[in-house]
Amino acid sequence: MTVTLLDNFKLPITADMVLRGQGAEPAVICARRPQLADVAETALQKGLPLLAPLAITRRMSVVSVRHQRIDLEGGFLTGELPAQKLAVAREVFVVLCTIGIALERYASEVYRYDPALGLALDSLGSVAVDALAAEVCRRIADEAQALGLQTTFPISPGLVGWELGVGQRQIFSLLKPDPGLIRLEYSGQMIPLKSTSLVIGWGEDVDHTSSTCDYCAVRFNCRYQPSLTSS
Repeated sequence: MTVTLLDNFKLPITADMVLRGQGAEPAVICARRPQLADVAETALQKGLPLLAPLAITRRMSVVSVRHQRIDLEGGFLTGELPAQKLAVAREVFVVLCTIGIALERYASEVYRYDPALGLALDSLGSVAVDALAAEVCRRIADEAQALGLQTTFPISPGLVGWELGVGQRQIFSLLKPDPGLIRLEYSGQMIPLKSTSLVIGWGEDVDHTSSTCDYCAVRFNCRYQPSLTSS
C-alpha cells in the first residue's frame, strides 16, 4: 500500500482553545485575568503562520489475527489494545501527524523573555496537533461512512494495552517517514515534539462506541472527565 502525505489542512483554532489547552476555563479567565486572554490572542497571531500541518498515512489490509498480533499487508502491529480493537477490522489506517518544528522553536525562544506568551504558544502547538489528528480521523470516518463501514476510535501508543515504545517503533516501521519531516528518537520521543501517532480500523463490525478516553492511563484523574472523578 502507498504511503500518502497530506498537507492541505486549515485548522480552526481559537483563543479559547489555547486557554483550554493550558487547563483554563476561558469564561473565568476573561472575567478574572483578561490579560491572559490577550496573551492567547497574541499567541494565535504570532503562532498560526508558523504551523506546517502534515499527516502521513498508510491504508493496509488486515491479513490475520493471532493472539496479540495483527498481521497487515506489508507489516504488523502487536499489543493487547490494537489486537482487541482491530481484530474484526477490514483495513487499518496508520497515521503520523505533525505541525512542524517552527512553532516549537519560536515558543522556546519566546519563553526566555516572556514566559506567559511562551506557554500560550506551546499550548497552541498542542491544540494544533490535536486538531490535525481529529481532522485526519474525520476524513477517514467520512470515507468509511460513504462505504457503509464503521471506524474504531483513534488508537495511539501509550494508551492502556499498547506500550508506548513498542507502538511508536511499529508505526514508524510501517510508514518509514522522511526523518527531515518527523523522526523517532531512541527514547521513543517524536521530533518535532508537537506530533502524534495513531491507527484506526474500519469494517462492518468494528467497535465504534468506545473512545480514546476509555483507555487513557489518567482517565480517573482527568479534569475533562468529571463524571469519572465525582463518584
